[in-house]
Amino acid sequence: MPLFRRKPPKPPEPSVPLPHGETVERGAKATLLYGRDEIDGALFLTDSRLLFEAKKSRRRAAHGDEAEAGWMSVPFDEIKTVELYAAPGASERLPSSRRQCLYIETTKGEQVWWDFGESEEREWAVAILQRSTALRASASEEPET
Repeated sequence: MPLFRRKPPKPPEPSVPLPHGETVERGAKATLLYGRDEIDGALFLTDSRLLFEAKKSRRRAAHGDEAEAGWMSVPFDEIKTVELYAAPGASERLPSSRRQCLYIETTKGEQVWWDFGESEEREWAVAILQRSTALRASASEEPET
């Protein structure tokens, strides 16, 4: 039996309020791999979507964007594929520490890559797949009007 019982830490919150009733279940520092760009920020798993908040950078501030963070939202009903793959271009230019990334493909064919802790990526992939599959199943069971 452990000497000290610790509650799991509360996930971080996005810097803007979420819609009423939406809650954050997980949060992690993550890097969005976008072409040759790497955008640092935070990835949030809410009860209805994935939400990425880009960290404010000096480059963006130089262009007058310092007041706003960049956001990406991927609702679970738009997620087609969730996988763990080697980082794109890993053999060419990325550090050897990047063995895998969380890969999402949307129903519109968009591909999104996030990099963060390897064991966390596995847990996130399972959680995202469960939510998107459950949402699609419940949508297919609803009678058409």
